[in-house]
Amino acid sequence: MKSVIIAIFMFLFLILIHEFGHFIIAKKSGIKVNEFAVGMGPRIYSKKKGETTYSLNLLPIGGYCAMEGEEDDSNDPRSFNNSPAFARFLTILAGPLTNLIFAGLIFAFIIANVGTSTNKVGGFMENSTAYLAGIRENDRIIKIGNKDIKHFDQISLALNDFYKDKKNKNEEIPIRVRRKGKEINYKVKVKFENGKAFLGLFSKLEKKGFVKSLGLGFYEVWKNILGIFGVFGALFSGAIGFSALSGPVGVVKELGNQANQGIFNLLYFFAYISVNLGFFNLLPIPALDGSKILTSIYEMITKKPVNRKIEQKATVVGFVLLLGLIFVVTIKDIVNLIL
Repeated sequence: MKSVIIAIFMFLFLILIHEFGHFIIAKKSGIKVNEFAVGMGPRIYSKKKGETTYSLNLLPIGGYCAMEGEEDDSNDPRSFNNSPAFARFLTILAGPLTNLIFAGLIFAFIIANVGTSTNKVGGFMENSTAYLAGIRENDRIIKIGNKDIKHFDQISLALNDFYKDKKNKNEEIPIRVRRKGKEINYKVKVKFENGKAFLGLFSKLEKKGFVKSLGLGFYEVWKNILGIFGVFGALFSGAIGFSALSGPVGVVKELGNQANQGIFNLLYFFAYISVNLGFFNLLPIPALDGSKILTSIYEMITKKPVNRKIEQKATVVGFVLLLGLIFVVTIKDIVNLIL
């Protein structure tokens, strides 16, 4: 129950900051906003300030920013559909961009307080092949195979790159470390798990100052986006199956797991979900922000409006397909939870 409550409030907050991104830029662009709502469903409380109604709704599952003429045609000169394409582009882009910025700030906060992974060894798993080969704590790994190592996440890439075309998985991999200013070369026999090579070592965390933490926080956003592209590629290639996808139920379960690991694990997962929300809304799929961004760019380039009826029909189809995907993934998550 605790993880469910945490998940609800996290989803509510992430959707709210997404919608607030739309809201604030719409206001700055002169687009008329009819309502800004917290929650969905029946209205509990509302107050009108200026032309905008601010409301609190019963179901704590998100919120919305209702702009004049966004979904229906409007003759109001300040409606969304009558606003300049550039203003519409910025207003729609602001939603997912807010999620990505928020994630970067959370990652930066974690790095400033906990530290970030480095290419320095912080510890070993039991029966680590790296330790058995002679590598020790505080050694800085500078090269694996023919790949230079500057960040810890480059280690797994270098390992898998070395073994991807090799039939003999028992071949030792050359690893160079720096220890007290001296470079030492080792030959290490790696272990494989689910087809992935690993050395059985942990990274040593190093705390950074505010500016560096901020830069590394947004670099973490970029790494997560690249990871999402990697998952897409693996799905299309068949390397991973549909079962790897998770819906709301799977996310709630993982939130519970992360909450049990500590506040910083939970915050990291929170930022990770924010990256996913921002990224997926940028996809040019009808019913997502990305499709409206794409049509705005089209109009900026061609100076011609998109056919509103076709756009509205495509949005309905896209929305139905997305709901269907969420439903199927949710059923799969519930079955896995029961079993």
